[in-house]
Amino acid sequence: MSQYITFLSDYGLTDEFVGVCHGVMLKLAPHATIIDVTHGIKPQSVREGAMVLAHAVAYMPVGSIHLAIVDPGVGTTSPAMIVTTADGSVLVGP
Repeated sequence: MSQYITFLSDYGLTDEFVGVCHGVMLKLAPHATIIDVTHGIKPQSVREGAMVLAHAVAYMPVGSIHLAIVDPGVGTTSPAMIVTTADGSVLVGP
């Protein structure tokens, strides 16, 4: 598993969501370093999230896991999407 997990969301920072996500990630990967890209994406703005992620990924360590949670269907059942890139990086999102 990668030693770096980048995290981008539309959660904001006014509640416990980001902290809880950090806790869950570290329970599953205790030696990982979590890099918060931003949690200020406009709610449900997939386009904005995609643009920020596309810009940020180039500056992150090769082989990182990139977790992006900006879900226009909040409250619905949507499967996760996982894509592995040619350099071994992994993109994960709803």
